[in-house]
Amino acid sequence: MKKQITLLLSLLSLTACGSLAIMDKSEAIKAQPEMLIKTDGDLWGLGGDGQFTLGATYQGKYSRDASSSTWFNTISTKDGEMAAEVTNKESGKTWLLSCNGGGTSFKFNMLQIGGNAPYTCAISLEGESAGTFVLERDAKMIDFGTEDKEMGSIVMGEQRFDVETVHTGSGLMMPLEKALGYRFTLNGQEVAAVQTNGVLTVQWLPEMTPQQRDVLAVGAIASALSWRPEE
Repeated sequence: MKKQITLLLSLLSLTACGSLAIMDKSEAIKAQPEMLIKTDGDLWGLGGDGQFTLGATYQGKYSRDASSSTWFNTISTKDGEMAAEVTNKESGKTWLLSCNGGGTSFKFNMLQIGGNAPYTCAISLEGESAGTFVLERDAKMIDFGTEDKEMGSIVMGEQRFDVETVHTGSGLMMPLEKALGYRFTLNGQEVAAVQTNGVLTVQWLPEMTPQQRDVLAVGAIASALSWRPEE
């Protein structure tokens, strides 16, 4: 039943003009210019491997893979991995990301246990640890609601932003199971948004410092290019 509801909501995300649903954002974020994340991989320009640009300042390359297996209709294993390089062309700094998520779950009658290991990225700069990016299933949403809500944070040096998936958008009657994008907040204020439904875009507030923009750019790639196995 959940799969049928998800399919219906996905179809409803298309407007009469055929445009894709855009994630909900604050008015301040919507007023900012959109920076495209352009990729040259296969599978409509994304795929498993490729290079990317983020606006005019950031570029890099990525490699990602996802797989899932089920035994005896009881034990399921899901694995997802992503590696990326994010370079600031102006400063010359390059951050390396090593990300993974998934896990093994056990199904007993209608109850499923496990399989929701956090999606984590180790971030390094010039061979030294530089920070972490973490997203994990919101425990409050596991048994209630239709969306696969995830929450977490990115920390690099003294900079930290909270991150959460966004499942609501203009014209939608209900939240979608799969995220339309990601919201980055600082002290409770939305400071950046990453749209991943149909097109990859990034918007952030103009008062963000160069250091904060670096963190948000790394976070945008860690979230937008993540590739985790389906249920």
